[in-house]
Amino acid sequence: MLRHMIRAKQLANGMTCGLLPEQVWVDVETPTPEELALIQAHYPLNPLALADAQEIGHWSRFEEYPRHFFLIFRTLEAPQNAHSRTERVSYFYFPETQVVLTYRNEPVDYLEQIWDTFRGGPCLRLWQRLLDQGVQTFFEYIDALTDRVEELEELALNGDNGPETPRRVFSARREVLRIRRLASQAREALLHLERLPELGSEAYLFRDLTDRMGRVYEGLDASRDELSNVLEVHLSAQSNRLNRVVQALTVISVLFLPMTLWAGIYGTNFETFTEYHWPHGRAFFWGGLVLIGGSLAWWMKSRGWW
Repeated sequence: MLRHMIRAKQLANGMTCGLLPEQVWVDVETPTPEELALIQAHYPLNPLALADAQEIGHWSRFEEYPRHFFLIFRTLEAPQNAHSRTERVSYFYFPETQVVLTYRNEPVDYLEQIWDTFRGGPCLRLWQRLLDQGVQTFFEYIDALTDRVEELEELALNGDNGPETPRRVFSARREVLRIRRLASQAREALLHLERLPELGSEAYLFRDLTDRMGRVYEGLDASRDELSNVLEVHLSAQSNRLNRVVQALTVISVLFLPMTLWAGIYGTNFETFTEYHWPHGRAFFWGGLVLIGGSLAWWMKSRGWW
């Protein structure tokens, strides 16, 4: 269900207030046309930036406009049922009036948490805190992904689930590639942001965000490689399983081939076999089968064939 909401807090003390011209954090969620007109009357939002903020599915990017900076930061929802959808917050930062405006088209958990706990502070510190929580969603995803990879490794080593394991591996790889592209765009946007001279002495805070996104990128690459290894382990386990089956069948075949020859020889219709007329001919025949089979079984056992 869509919520239409405009709210604001003073940066000085974190108290809820109206749309002040400066030193304020304004949070907007899916505004109506009337609410949007009210926002534009107080803050000069560039029409191109506003159109990008309203568009669903935009990737992370940074733009510098005459009156404000504009950042789309697309992050991840907390993992649920081994799947993550994406969340997006658009930031309008007005350096002259120290106003930060957050625009979103859906509820965002980490923004709501910061809103509830915000008790005031500098504008750039607030912006950095919001972005830091957005970056944290990638680390939460990587932690959940690590657990999934370990589970898949266990399945691959045990050779369980048959074709289900490769399907799960390929599904995870596709998701990792999607998140990797998302992380790459987010890191690129933060790189542009950290180079702004307007950040002054606070620039190191945003450089730290870029470094953290770099670690996210490396973690996703490592997970992708691990998933490839999981697939190779699964294929090797299946191959070993098949080899054991073939080995067992081969042992059985080798055991019965000489006994089949022995039975075939004495099963022919020739009266010239003197063994037919021996008093203990039956014992000789069955004893020969047991001796041949037992000797072969002992020999293959001593060779470690079974």
